[in-house]
Amino acid sequence: MAIAYLNGTWQAIEDAKIPILDRGFMFGDGVYEVIPVYDGKAFLLAEHIQRLSLSLAEIKIINPMDDAQWAELVLRAVEKSMETNAIVYIQVTRGVATKREHVWPEGISPTILITVTAAPGLARVYADTTVKPYTMITMEDFRWQRGHIKTTSLLAAGLIKNAATAQGVDDAILIRAGLVTESSSSNVFIVINGVFVTPPKSCLILHGITRDLVLMLAHKSDIAVEERDIEEAELYAASEVMVTSSGRELWPVGFINERAVGDGMCGPVWKMLDASFQVYKEAQ
Repeated sequence: MAIAYLNGTWQAIEDAKIPILDRGFMFGDGVYEVIPVYDGKAFLLAEHIQRLSLSLAEIKIINPMDDAQWAELVLRAVEKSMETNAIVYIQVTRGVATKREHVWPEGISPTILITVTAAPGLARVYADTTVKPYTMITMEDFRWQRGHIKTTSLLAAGLIKNAATAQGVDDAILIRAGLVTESSSSNVFIVINGVFVTPPKSCLILHGITRDLVLMLAHKSDIAVEERDIEEAELYAASEVMVTSSGRELWPVGFINERAVGDGMCGPVWKMLDASFQVYKEAQ
């Protein structure tokens, strides 16, 4: 069942409420994490908690817990939900102020929210024939230049995603100064000349947990890997394009701007890495 933890209290999600002067509501002044749960187990929990701590430090919110306390709380939330395949959402805001102003108020406590909701789609296994490659377009990356912070201020990402879906496609691949950055909520990979390529970590992209895992699996599979800038033209020359995120895992892209990527179907590198991913998650 769906469940929420809000500032020390367990409750139904629909009952969880925050004051209107919470800075997360007023300013988007907070960070978040999304953690998949497979077979009742929080996947890559330590890595997600570490990134949460880094995001909090970046926006100068004092972390209300250490990593072990966060992990214990997440595991308790999963247990209370009794869900097998689910999504854990963590959000921490600066807290509730006495008035609305840009200057950070002193002496307030962060607001802590954790929700667990069912995600039966996460039960997918390798060779699932329902995998349909995404269709995507390219768009200018007009977001702010601190993309490595997993902030709750997602207006730009929402504008991008909705502009893409309004054109009848699944999402957009973002371009800044002629170079690929990421998608609206996922990291981007291409296969070109037999090499598996993704943009290097920087302040312009999210440092994806799934991204790192897929790179590790590629190295273990003896796939040639490069972390380097990707020019927009390489999207059209690539034999495969794929995206990664906690909710999507590793997903193939079949068309970009109405041009087929390879044959428009799931490619051999994606199939190999997806198989490795499914084996890895089942072993955790």
